[in-house]
Amino acid sequence: MSFRVLRPAARATSNLVASSRRAVLAARLRPAFYPAAGTRSLSVSARRMGSGQTDGNLASALAAEHKFELENAATLPEVPAFVENFKTQGIWEINDIPGEDDVVLTRKFGNETIKLTFQISDLDSFNEPAEFAESEPEVTGEIEPAGPTSIACSLVITKSATPGALMVDLETCEEGFEITNVAVYEKALAEREGAEGDWERRSKYMGPQFDHLDQAVQEAFSAYLAERGVDEALADFVLSYCEHKEQKDYVSWLDQVRGFVEK
Repeated sequence: MSFRVLRPAARATSNLVASSRRAVLAARLRPAFYPAAGTRSLSVSARRMGSGQTDGNLASALAAEHKFELENAATLPEVPAFVENFKTQGIWEINDIPGEDDVVLTRKFGNETIKLTFQISDLDSFNEPAEFAESEPEVTGEIEPAGPTSIACSLVITKSATPGALMVDLETCEEGFEITNVAVYEKALAEREGAEGDWERRSKYMGPQFDHLDQAVQEAFSAYLAERGVDEALADFVLSYCEHKEQKDYVSWLDQVRGFVEK
């Protein structure tokens, strides 16, 4: 088995259950810290737009969904407490551009620069429980809870006086982080973004499968990352931040799509 950075207790999974109302419109996940609200009416007045007969109905549905999300968001702080607490620690900096999929966390550790990158689109790969899957046949008895979402993360560690870079592939898991691969590249190659960078890195030797390493080596890697703050608390933050950002970007997406349909 792959070595995992352990944490005391498993993360609760109820905050990753999709809302039935979202499935009707876009089959998207809804974070638990955005409380459920009553069903809203799609009574927004529709008018014919563009050249299609369905434009008004679509704009009406999008406007109602957008209004519903804004009403829920109005009861919540602009910046959640978990984000405020994370920033107050003064360890990691958050680079988050609204509307972009990537989120980057950076920090200094001695002569090292550490960069952790993850994507909120990983939330969409979460498998819905059977109770929300329309294609699943109806079954009787207790429904097994869904497992936690796995968010893939790329960790790059560089040193000021060293041309190389250590690149560690991680995934959030029930116990915190799971290391999936460790490789050393030239600094420029390790930091190269996009499909071109991925393609070039694949042409290099990426090291052995991590779970094939000696157990003592796996544990030493775990301690090495934990000392740099790549631990269970950071894994929790990554999951929570993905949910928070996905919701904010979803609200913006609704407004942008509605605006396009109406013009």
